[in-house]
Amino acid sequence: MNRRYLSGLSSVLYFVCFCALATLVAGAFDLITFAHGEKVFTGILAVASGYFAALLTALKNDTQSSRIKIIKRCLIFTFVFYLIMLIDFTLIDEGMGRNIFNVFSWNRAAFRDYLDTSTNIVPFYTVKLFINGYKNGIVAFLVMHENIFGNFVAFMPLSFFLACLFKPFNKWYRVLIAVTISVIAVELLQLLLQTGASDIDDVILNVTGAMCFYAVLRIKKVSRIISKFTFGVWKIVENKD
Repeated sequence: MNRRYLSGLSSVLYFVCFCALATLVAGAFDLITFAHGEKVFTGILAVASGYFAALLTALKNDTQSSRIKIIKRCLIFTFVFYLIMLIDFTLIDEGMGRNIFNVFSWNRAAFRDYLDTSTNIVPFYTVKLFINGYKNGIVAFLVMHENIFGNFVAFMPLSFFLACLFKPFNKWYRVLIAVTISVIAVELLQLLLQTGASDIDDVILNVTGAMCFYAVLRIKKVSRIISKFTFGVWKIVENKD
């Protein structure tokens, strides 16, 4: 493919990525308002356009080592962006019922109220609650979908980034341990900061989703496709398992 054409297309994609990121920053400073789905879509748009822009930039390089460096750099930036978005959705986003400033009004009564209304240690209690609520017409399908499916997919990218970017996580059980610790840490922070809901079902869905995704990534055909789109970065990690 013509390098001038690649440069032009990558520039357009970088511009789209910049606009998406600028929109998210504007939302963070309350300059514009976001619905939850709109924020997710904008984040995905930023990641997709940025990655494909980096992919086209890598194609302009003749050496495999240069291409790998570009893709690795892009994946690192994407990983950092994912962590920021994850922290926002789990601890900060007021649209999701998060407010870390609750900690400044901490008192025993408020903490007890949080324990009574926003914590759950019974496995699948909250999942059943949402499903039954939807069946009975009390809970909207979108609300049920966001709370169950959203928690299932939230930590999926983490399993990919750990295995792809960090050598110690070249075994499934190490990924499992890291994901589990990360999820529990988020739930404990929600408890300590009294933001969102601290729920054992979140832990179950988050960890299960991440490990199911990791299992799919390790399927040979899937792994080969990922290897092509990362110029061998994923394949390099896979060969060291």
